[in-house]
Amino acid sequence: MKKVFLTVIFGLTMLWAQAQIEVKINPIGTLFGSPDLSGEYIVNENFGAELTLGLEMGTYGMVTVDGDGYDPKKSGFNVMASGKYYFSPDDGCDGMYAGLYLRDKSFKVDDKNSDYSYGYKRNSFSGGLLVGYKWVADSGLVFEIGAGGGRTFSDKIEWLDEDGSELEDFSIRIDVIGKLAIGYRF
Repeated sequence: MKKVFLTVIFGLTMLWAQAQIEVKINPIGTLFGSPDLSGEYIVNENFGAELTLGLEMGTYGMVTVDGDGYDPKKSGFNVMASGKYYFSPDDGCDGMYAGLYLRDKSFKVDDKNSDYSYGYKRNSFSGGLLVGYKWVADSGLVFEIGAGGGRTFSDKIEWLDEDGSELEDFSIRIDVIGKLAIGYRF
């Protein structure tokens, strides 16, 4: 029994050691307060599984209420899992791809520095289709561009309104993503 267990552990370790993994960052999102880091596991030549972790931080943009301007802050995170099928790869998991994604997003927009308390918390879960193209250099450098769209399955908005008045719900049931990433394949 010990030999079987050691053989299985050794076999799994060898599979993991030979696996290729890419680590990528979105430079545009980083500039605008929404950095994300993704890792893609190369399952085989035509299929990759990716996990993306992102942050929401910084200012949300100028908001005007009753003629007064406010500058609310945003904070939160998102997690996205995707599976990508590469149609005709040259170096394995490169070139044109299509896939599916699931995303969980949770963030808060709040302006505590003003007389009028403006803000909300939003939690959403969505999924959809994505398409893109990935280039992999001989050195291992990766460049990827992609887009996707889908449906928001659940969307909960909680208003942070101190006076208790009713505020209109503006939730949108579509989900759109864009991706520009640079990274390295190990």
